[in-house]
Amino acid sequence: MAMSTTKRKQMRGSKATAATGARKTGKGRGPGRGRASNPARSLVKDPVKGPIKGPVKGPVKGPVKGKGQLRREATEALLVEAFGRIVQRHGLRFVGVNEVVKEAGVGKALLYRYFGGLPGLVEAWGRENRIWPKLVDMVPLSGAPGATAAQVLKKIVVRNAQVHRDDPVRVEMLADELMTPTAISGALGEIRKQVGRDHAALFARNRDFRDHHLTMVVMMAAASYLAMRAVKAPRFMGEDLADAATWTRLMAEIEAIIERVVG
Repeated sequence: MAMSTTKRKQMRGSKATAATGARKTGKGRGPGRGRASNPARSLVKDPVKGPIKGPVKGPVKGPVKGKGQLRREATEALLVEAFGRIVQRHGLRFVGVNEVVKEAGVGKALLYRYFGGLPGLVEAWGRENRIWPKLVDMVPLSGAPGATAAQVLKKIVVRNAQVHRDDPVRVEMLADELMTPTAISGALGEIRKQVGRDHAALFARNRDFRDHHLTMVVMMAAASYLAMRAVKAPRFMGEDLADAATWTRLMAEIEAIIERVVG
């Protein structure tokens, strides 16, 4: 029997009402559609350890191929290297998380997972890079056979000044201690402390340094300050500390002072 026109209209009305209800509740829709989906609480896949819970802005990128620990180590290396490149271009005090992950080509979530944040990355960068040459490599603290105390101490002071003047990153690490703290100042302080402990242990084994400790404190401070000025503000009392000839004359003057005091 043919269905009446009135019956067909009633059935169409019932279907339309059901569809409207489904849209409001999110039922009957495909994945990711309707109000049930909450992007802020979605799980993002970490290529090493699985999903990362919580809000994540932007995709977590996997910049390198590999599995497990090898992939993690490769990604950590990318982040450390990216941090170093930014430091060389812009300085230590102007490095941020966003700049690092963009430079490395990885997701921000991986930096926090592997390093806990920017301070942890700074500590890893300090371990990976020999920011200061080992003092035992810079100057033979035992001295050449027959070398006087003045000759040994002059080498230590002048070489210390030179390695700072030659590397703006070392200068920034020294200067950071005297400036308003930033997010990474604590990590930089730990690196400086470790360097200080290493140097103190080496100096303690050198009799000339022990016998003239206060003289060396004054001369090392003077040389370090001149090195910082040479990099950051080279004009000082009418002299251009960035000029090679001027720098040579200043180091000669420091040597002369040590010679007169130590003999």
